[in-house]
Amino acid sequence: MERTYVAIDLKSFYASVECRERGLDPLTTYLVVADQSRTDKTICLAVSPALKSWGIPGRPRLFEVIRAVQDINARRKVRLGREFTTVSYDDRDVRAHPDVGLVYQIARPRMALYLQYSTKIYGIYLRYVAPEDIHVYSIDEVLMDVTAYLGLYGMTARELAERMVRDVLQETGITATVGIGTNLYLAKVAMDIVAKHLPGDSHGMRIASLNEFSYRQILWQHRPLTDFWRIGRGIAQKLEENGLYTMKDIALLSKKEESFLYKLFGIQAELLIDHSWGYEPCTIEDIKRWHPQKHSVGSGQVLHHPYDTEKARLIVWEMAEALSLELVDKGLVTEMLVLTIGYDRTSLKQDRAYTGEIVHDSYGRAVPRHAHGTIHLGVKTASTRLITEGAVRLYDRIIGPGLWVRRVCLTAERVDDEKKMRYEMDTLFDSPTGMTKEQSDRERRQQHAILHIQKRFGKNAIVKGRNLEEGATTRERNEQIGGHRA
Repeated sequence: MERTYVAIDLKSFYASVECRERGLDPLTTYLVVADQSRTDKTICLAVSPALKSWGIPGRPRLFEVIRAVQDINARRKVRLGREFTTVSYDDRDVRAHPDVGLVYQIARPRMALYLQYSTKIYGIYLRYVAPEDIHVYSIDEVLMDVTAYLGLYGMTARELAERMVRDVLQETGITATVGIGTNLYLAKVAMDIVAKHLPGDSHGMRIASLNEFSYRQILWQHRPLTDFWRIGRGIAQKLEENGLYTMKDIALLSKKEESFLYKLFGIQAELLIDHSWGYEPCTIEDIKRWHPQKHSVGSGQVLHHPYDTEKARLIVWEMAEALSLELVDKGLVTEMLVLTIGYDRTSLKQDRAYTGEIVHDSYGRAVPRHAHGTIHLGVKTASTRLITEGAVRLYDRIIGPGLWVRRVCLTAERVDDEKKMRYEMDTLFDSPTGMTKEQSDRERRQQHAILHIQKRFGKNAIVKGRNLEEGATTRERNEQIGGHRA
């Protein structure tokens, strides 16, 4: 039985929410969502559709928006031959009047608010489709298997999608882009590539459909390959190095030299070959059944400015402390930590004696190669003492002396359910943690007390002295969701 899938992506979601909260139309308002307090190098979480229409990408850095708008206004002034008489953040005013300059609003991220909107919109989807047929791909995107609902409602997939999206628009003011396909992959690329290049209706809604045959007609020659789901820059570069520039190139090669693709990409070649032909065997049901065999818990952060090695050690300690509490809260334990330290490019200017490997960041700038290491704790644990001591010991082992730190990522690997653990203690002093049972129990009670207070009064209701030191970030991060202001 042929199945029908629908993919829905809320258009410039964060920016649209901020516009609606201000009583503005996201389709005509110039607005970016960014935290100005992080300097103009901060990444914009979203750009409103109206501002995108001037060629500004969806996830630029704030300084790139500033420069782009300056360039737009400079070109318009040249054509005008004089200064602007006024400015506006409304697209209709700017396009209708050559003497009106373009300005934009900057909205500080409010992640808790976006989650509220996302939850409300998910509730709208549930009026039409059961939760077991919906996969929440991200805060602003869902994939649905609507096969069983078309006959039930007496609708086509397009009609059902339009009904859901119109309900979302009426109740939240947010429009969407929709892809419809005979499998999950086709629905996703119909939305990502085809629909987003279509003109929107009066409400900005775009809908595109694909099956295996129309996919080959419309997208086989499409470039760049990075537009396709699951193809990043690294894969695309390797394909192009081997003379493969389109999905058609990959598909035709798979008929003649499939083994060559497996040699290049290993088992991942199977997915690449399937997608090149428009095939995708995975279903929503498969996604719901899947559970990862390996588990890890961790976090990372990009520091606001370069930290010297001493201050960066404080950051690692803070992250290790937070990690231990997260493990306790989830009833998990770990036996291994993985730490990655990313250096700032100023390290090469300030440490001219550096002789290590140099790589280039996404902007092509030279930076010292990141440091990476693991440490085995010797026992599965969620002990704050053991995890912080282990993380700091690992940091001291891998850090490059004299280098400035900009990124830190700490992960607990080989995570297991605490209930599965069996403690064998012959005496009170025979604990594999190096602590007596009394000490271990006391620490666990302290951890649970901290979690109880934080859940009731907020994470910053109880912090340690080190969290108040200069350069500490825990208190700020406690007020964030996903690394952005709540």
